[in-house]
Amino acid sequence: MATVPGAGNRRHRGLYAAALFTAAAALGGCAAETAVGPAEAGADAYDIYLAEEVDTIEFGQDVLRFHCLVDNGYREFEAFVPKSPTERARQDADQITTDNAFFASEQDAMTRGLREESAGPAPAKVIGHDSSLGAISEACDATAWDALGPDAHQIHLEYRQLGNAFGALGTALSEDLVRLQNTVAQCLVDAGEPVTVAQDQLFGIRPDIELGQPVVSPERSGPKQTRGVEIIPGDVEVAYVPTPAESDLAVKYYECSRQTGAREEFETLLSEAKTEIVAEHEAELGELNPKIQELARKAADLSGR
Repeated sequence: MATVPGAGNRRHRGLYAAALFTAAAALGGCAAETAVGPAEAGADAYDIYLAEEVDTIEFGQDVLRFHCLVDNGYREFEAFVPKSPTERARQDADQITTDNAFFASEQDAMTRGLREESAGPAPAKVIGHDSSLGAISEACDATAWDALGPDAHQIHLEYRQLGNAFGALGTALSEDLVRLQNTVAQCLVDAGEPVTVAQDQLFGIRPDIELGQPVVSPERSGPKQTRGVEIIPGDVEVAYVPTPAESDLAVKYYECSRQTGAREEFETLLSEAKTEIVAEHEAELGELNPKIQELARKAADLSGR
C-alpha cells in the first residue's frame, strides 16, 4: 500500500517537509534579478528571500508530477492537479511576526480570540493498493524535477534549507517575546481584567473567562479498498468561534500591547534579528537567488502560469 506525497491541500505553519511538494503563491510574470544588499528603511529584510519564486517552482513541480501520474494510468490524481498556487514559502520563512504575537488589529483580535490555534483539517489523500504505484510516483517526481533542470531539485532543497534557517528566528527571540507578553499581561491585570500572568500559556495569560469550543475534526476513516487507488476524503474546515467575552478580552490585549510599547519594541527587535540573519547568509543568497529566479521562470512556463 502506497501513499503519494503532496496529494492534497495542506494547511501548514511549521518547517517545510522535503517530501511534500505542494505549491503556493503565483508568480506575477517573470521575476526581476534581485541584488543582495541591505534592506531599505522600513522594508522587511526577509524580502530578499524569494518566497514567491519558491512557491512557483513547487507549483510547477506539482503540476508536472500529477500529470505524469495521470498519464501513467492513475486518473484519480486529476483531482489533485493544482489549479492555482497557495502561499507557503513566506509563511515557512517568516514564522514569527508581531501581528501573530500581539494581534494585527482589533478586528483580528476579535476574530482569533485567545485559544491555541488548532492544526487545521487533514487534507484528502490518495492510497494506492497497487504495488507499482510507489515506484511510478518516485519516477514521476524525478521526471518533474528533471524537466526544470538537472540541478533543480538540489537547488530547491538548498534554498528551502535557507528558508528554514530564517524560520528558526523565533528561538532567538523567545525570551524577548515572553518578557514583552508579560508586560502586556500585567497591563491587563492592572486594569482589573480577569486574567492571570502565565508565561507558559498562549499570549502569556490565563484568562478567567469562558473560551470558545475547541475545533475538533472527526476521526478519519481508514482505507476501505484492497485494490486500485483510493481517495480518503479530507476534513471539512471549521472556523474557531471565540465567545463575546473572549473577543472583548483579546481586543484589550491588543490595546495593551500598543499602550505599553510592547509591540513596537518587539517589531524593532524582530527587524534587527532579521537583518543579522540575512547578513549571515548573504553569500548563499547571492549564489542561489539567480538560480531560483531562473527555475521559477521555467516552472511558470511549463505549468502554464
